[in-house]
Amino acid sequence: MRILKKSKVIVSVIMLICFVIGLTAQVSAVEDPEIDLSKLGSVYVYNFEHDMELFTYNPDMSVFPTSTVKLMTAILALENLGDRFDEKVTITEDMLKNVTGNNVGLQVDEVVTIGDLIHALIIGGANDAAYIIANLVSGSPELFVAEMNRKAGELGAVNTNYTNPSGMHHDGMVTTARDTAIIAKYAYSLPKFIEIASMPKYVMPETNMYEYRNIYNRNYLISRSSETKYYYRYATGMNAGSTPQGGYALVATAQKEGLTYLVIIMNAQADEIGDTGEISTIYSYTEAIKLFEWAFANFGYVEVLSSSEMICEIKVNMSSALDYVTLVPEKSLEVYLPTDTDIKNDIQRSYKTVSEELDAPVEEGQVAGMVTIIKDGVILGNINLVTTSAVSRSDFLYMLERIKNFTSSTFFITAAVTAVILSVAYVLYEATRREREARRRNKYRR
Repeated sequence: MRILKKSKVIVSVIMLICFVIGLTAQVSAVEDPEIDLSKLGSVYVYNFEHDMELFTYNPDMSVFPTSTVKLMTAILALENLGDRFDEKVTITEDMLKNVTGNNVGLQVDEVVTIGDLIHALIIGGANDAAYIIANLVSGSPELFVAEMNRKAGELGAVNTNYTNPSGMHHDGMVTTARDTAIIAKYAYSLPKFIEIASMPKYVMPETNMYEYRNIYNRNYLISRSSETKYYYRYATGMNAGSTPQGGYALVATAQKEGLTYLVIIMNAQADEIGDTGEISTIYSYTEAIKLFEWAFANFGYVEVLSSSEMICEIKVNMSSALDYVTLVPEKSLEVYLPTDTDIKNDIQRSYKTVSEELDAPVEEGQVAGMVTIIKDGVILGNINLVTTSAVSRSDFLYMLERIKNFTSSTFFITAAVTAVILSVAYVLYEATRREREARRRNKYRR
C-alpha cells in the first residue's frame, strides 16, 4: 500500500513537472512584449496564481537594489513586530543617527506607534522609519542587516547582499531582478503587506511633536499625489525608488479578472527636459504598464473543454427505450494559457470509457469514463465523462439476460456437463446391468 501511495505521488509530481514545462513552452510561443529594453537594466514578469515566469531580461545581472531593500526591511518588521501595531515607542537619537535621504521627519523624543512606522516604511519609503524599525527588531542597524542577509539566504536570494536597511547607495549592496522577485513573492504572502502597500495615502495621527502627517505612496502606479501620468488602476503595490547609481527600480503588482502579476524593473533610466533637470519620462513606470498590459492581454483562462460537448456514445444493454447513451464532460475545463490558443488545432482529446457497454438502468450524470485534454504532449487536465440521460431497464430483457448469463456461467456449464456424464454413466450402468440379468436368466433356462 505504501509503495502504491509513493507511486501515485511520483506520478503526480511528474505530471506537474510536465505541465509546467508545457506552459513554459507555451509562453515562449507568445511574442515578447514591445518595451524599450535599452532604457532598462533588467526585467522580471511573473504570475502568482500559476507560479510562472512569463518574461525575463537580464534577470541575474547584478544591480544596485535602491529602495527595493525596504521589501526585506518590511518582511522583518512584519514578522517581528506585526502583532504590536498599537505599541508606542519613543524615538531616540541613536535610532536616527544614520538616516539620510527620503524620510517623513520623525524626531528625537517623538512618540509613535509601531504601526505608524511600518506604514511610513512601506507606503512612504521612509528611511527614518527603516532605521527605527532596525533598532526595534535587532537593537542596531548592523545586527538588523545581518538578519536581512540571513533571511535573503534562507529564501534563496543568494546573489543579494545588504549593507543598510533603507536602500541608500553602497557599492557592496547588490541584488538581481530574480532575487528581488523571490523576496517580493515572500513579502506578498505576508498578512498586511499588500494591504498596506496598496494604500495611496496614509494619515499618520498626531504625536507629541507633530499635528499629523500625510504620507503618500511613492509608487506612482498607485498614488497620484505628485505624478498622475503613471497611475495604473489595476496596480496593488509594492515598492518604488531610485538612486543616482542604481537608477529607477520598481517592484509592482497588479490584479485583474482573477490574475495577479508581478513586474520588476531594475536600473531603469529617465529622460530629462533639456538642461532643467526636470524628469519627463521614468521608464520603470512606462514599461511596467506595458508589461502588465501585455500579460493581461496574452494570458488568461481559456476554456479548452465545454460541459456541453458530446465526446462519445456508449452502448446500453437491457433497455427497450435506448440502445446508446451520450457521454459529455462532467464540467468545463479552463486552463491558464496564451489567449490566442487555437482550441481546434492546438488541443487534443483522448477518452476512455469504464467499459465497452453499460447495463440498464443508467442514471443521468452517471460517471462512465474520462476525457484527457492534451496540448503539445502535455496533459492539461482529466475530466470525468457522464451520461446525458437516464435509461430505464426492460424487465423482460433483464430476465433474458439473466437466463443467458446463467446458462453461460461456469457453474451452469459444469452442472450440465456433470449431468450429461452422470446420465451417460447411468445409461451405461443400466445397459450393463440388464445384460448381466439377461445372461443369468439364459443360464437358468438351460
